[in-house]
Amino acid sequence: MNIFEIYLNKIKNLITKLNKNGEIEIPDLLNGINVDIPPPQLDFDISTNVAMFLSKLNKKPPLDLANQLCELIKNEDDNIDVISVAKPGFINIKFKALFWNNFLKEIINNNENFGVNLKEKKTKYLVEFVSANPTGPLHVGHCRGAILGDVISNILIFNRHHVTKEYYVNDYGNQIISFTKSVFFRIREILNNEKFPLDNDDLYPGDYLIEIAQNIISENKQLKFDDFNKIVQELTKLSVAESLKLIKLNLQNLGIVHNNFVSETDIVNNNEVEKVIEQLKKDQFVYEGKIEAPQ
Repeated sequence: MNIFEIYLNKIKNLITKLNKNGEIEIPDLLNGINVDIPPPQLDFDISTNVAMFLSKLNKKPPLDLANQLCELIKNEDDNIDVISVAKPGFINIKFKALFWNNFLKEIINNNENFGVNLKEKKTKYLVEFVSANPTGPLHVGHCRGAILGDVISNILIFNRHHVTKEYYVNDYGNQIISFTKSVFFRIREILNNEKFPLDNDDLYPGDYLIEIAQNIISENKQLKFDDFNKIVQELTKLSVAESLKLIKLNLQNLGIVHNNFVSETDIVNNNEVEKVIEQLKKDQFVYEGKIEAPQ
């Protein structure tokens, strides 16, 4: 039961009835009428702007029209305990305790299905969120996007939509080269006691790289770490994989699990972007033009 939707429809039905009786003027569309939660300082359950919406058309002050509608609304509904008008013309409604008792019973009786939008057509959704660069663990700033994305996904899942939670792994580009180079220097530091070049601004200096480097060394004893250029591809894969382990652990601590981790490197290597552009050209959705310079 959506209380706001139910009372919005009740109010619309009431003013439509009044209009048919010649008591009030209404526009063709009633989309501007709202039923909302009133401010917390007011001891009411719902509030509507219907009087302000209709005042101009009826050439009446909103407060006068609100007072006129108040009694009519209450007479139409046995669930209303108190109804009053507030400036500049809001109508505030408080429900009886019995209404809330019945409402709670409905929640209990419907159990997991309460609140599901059964009217909405079920759709496939791809929700891509977090997608932080795989160059280390997540920081506090990533938490907001992670939680928002997961909540949006869970609301869609709750409403019986088909949802895929996706993490786009940005493992292609200069930042990944810098990250892999940083891991390489940490490995050299561990194996050969070479000092990590902290003065190099292109590198990632975080201590978390030491753990990544140690894991790579212990799990890949066959690799030689003498020449960066010879092992850059293999080391990049290993470094990103270790970084993703940290990221997934961070997400699991928040109770978040993605369905897919999609690699940008795979997309580039498989020419997926070119394929999409070619398809767009084939379907005549692409044209060449010139963007005007900003004024």
